Amino acid sequence: MWTSFQDTFGRVLVMMGALAFACWGYFTLNQLCFQSAARHVLERQMLHASALERNDPGQLHGWLTSPRHGDVLGHLEIARIGVSVVVLEGSDSRILAVAAGHIEGTALPGSIGNVGIAAHRDTFFHSLQRIRTNDTIRLTTAHGTFQYQVDRTDVVLPAATEVLDQSTSSELTLVTCYPFGYIGAAPKRFIVHAHQLNQLPFSQTL
Repeated sequence: MWTSFQDTFGRVLVMMGALAFACWGYFTLNQLCFQSAARHVLERQMLHASALERNDPGQLHGWLTSPRHGDVLGHLEIARIGVSVVVLEGSDSRILAVAAGHIEGTALPGSIGNVGIAAHRDTFFHSLQRIRTNDTIRLTTAHGTFQYQVDRTDVVLPAATEVLDQSTSSELTLVTCYPFGYIGAAPKRFIVHAHQLNQLPFSQTL
């Protein structure tokens, strides 16, 4: 009887493992497909913005400064650690399941202030655990391409919302959960602070 129980228990574990692997594969494929489609949307936005810049700069400004929830906002890249992810407007669970999210209420790329971007520690921001001071972050949007340099990292409690406070300079703050290997709802937040170095114009972005 004990042997029969062990055999049944073993089969259940194998089935659970197979199901977990299948779910992981589905979510990973979904993320990859969404990221590819979103990159194409961003490319079309950049071409449209370039045309507006030539023909109707006033309309360009209004279009870029009023993104709607879920809009493709840009593409974030940290080449040294392999981060490459599309950024959407908003940071709720549906957005963070497929992309990084621009945190509501923070500055937009291309404006003065603190741009806040969040992503999950076990997907798109997993490599942030290897980030270093002076690393370069590249944020490509329909405004153009912005380059930032990492100043420091912090580990804070979720209530420490002051990390997203606005500033009088152009800054970027990346947010993810911490510790990176924690199972379940992580108790802290890992923060990357960076300042803007420069902006590349449309002609060098496209």
